[in-house]
Amino acid sequence: MESGRTTLRVIILSWEYPPHIIGEMAWYVRELARRLKKEGVEVYVLTYAPSEEKTDVDEGVVIKRVKPPITVTTNIVVWSLLFTTRLQAVAANLIYKLGSFDVVDAHEWITVDAALALKDRFEIPFVYTIHSLEKHRSASSATPLNIAIESVEELGCREAECIVVNSEWMKSEVTSKVSGVASKIRVVEPYTERWLEGVLKAYRSV
Repeated sequence: MESGRTTLRVIILSWEYPPHIIGEMAWYVRELARRLKKEGVEVYVLTYAPSEEKTDVDEGVVIKRVKPPITVTTNIVVWSLLFTTRLQAVAANLIYKLGSFDVVDAHEWITVDAALALKDRFEIPFVYTIHSLEKHRSASSATPLNIAIESVEELGCREAECIVVNSEWMKSEVTSKVSGVASKIRVVEPYTERWLEGVLKAYRSV
């Protein structure tokens, strides 16, 4: 935390946030961001813009909605790289304007590349929140696309200072896929009394 600032400042990266809803992650990220804000954390969410780029404020949480320069691509990996390139630019502008951030919390593999860039360029500790793994989302894990996504998931696990999962089962799934990361995994069950406490402990551990 930079000199003179007493509040935790966090960037949350998520390609889902209401009204852009693909699954449960959209609601998870919104509720987490709101709870963090109520706890006094300075929260900025960078997420996908289904239409034009804009900035919203949701119960005190600053939401920056961004979109890749090209929206039609050959596959989700290419799209994610274009999207995260734009995330990096918007995040960098925030940092130049506001000063340093204490944590970047990347949700799912799609935002890993942006988190790594912010970690490398600005030395912001990287927390990787895993909601699911490619082997759970796909009927097959043998295609080049599946393998590419799994490689990003593994990279995120290895490069993150802390990994947040929602259950002991998910922890076992991660450790069965990626060796040597068990010690930095924190199990934090969402929507419980200790949810926020667990996330804040993860943030403050890095």
